[in-house]
Amino acid sequence: MRDKYIKPLAIIVVALSLLCSCKKETPVLEDGKAKVRFVNAYLNADPQEFYQDNSKLTNHAIAYGAFSDYFDVNAGRSTFWSNNIVENKATSAIEGVLYGENVYTLFYYENKDSKPAMVGYINQKNTPAIGKFKVRFVNLAVMFNDKPLVIKNVNSLLLDGLGFGVTPTYFELSVGAELRINVKDQAIATAIPPASFQDGKTYLIWFDTVDGITVDYHIVPQD
Repeated sequence: MRDKYIKPLAIIVVALSLLCSCKKETPVLEDGKAKVRFVNAYLNADPQEFYQDNSKLTNHAIAYGAFSDYFDVNAGRSTFWSNNIVENKATSAIEGVLYGENVYTLFYYENKDSKPAMVGYINQKNTPAIGKFKVRFVNLAVMFNDKPLVIKNVNSLLLDGLGFGVTPTYFELSVGAELRINVKDQAIATAIPPASFQDGKTYLIWFDTVDGITVDYHIVPQD
């Protein structure tokens, strides 16, 4: 398993947040409840329903670019999977251990083998300082053709190369900041207006593109 990058498999074990132990011994399963939210980040994909094991979670299908509400789910080891409502067939799955009282964001996306897949990230609980917001960035777009993204806060460089599938980290920024994103070595930059972010809030932004050059962004509130 390459560190920080997504395995191109239909069934993925997430080794950071939706944590499946890499050790051989059986992990201690968690009790209680966790929360999950689903994002359909597969460009032009059909709407998807989402399940935990044999239980359907979504009461309506999630279209491309949309995200669900949070769902209360059982903590511990389980399998989450997606179902294409147009073809009525399972499309991707992810197995892992969810920790009780934690919140996760799961993405349905296209992997580098042009197959549907899922990946999950745990949400940080810490509240931003007064006058600040927190944000993390996800690049799950194969259309960038392995070209990393450059992310700036006005003239300050935040990320010099956000590659496909790199595990996102949080940045705490001042309210009023304008973010600009471009494909590395490309002059065309996309600006995210300062009004997109509020004091004390936390966000996840994922990117995609239709031409491999112009960056499109999607904001998912964490709170």
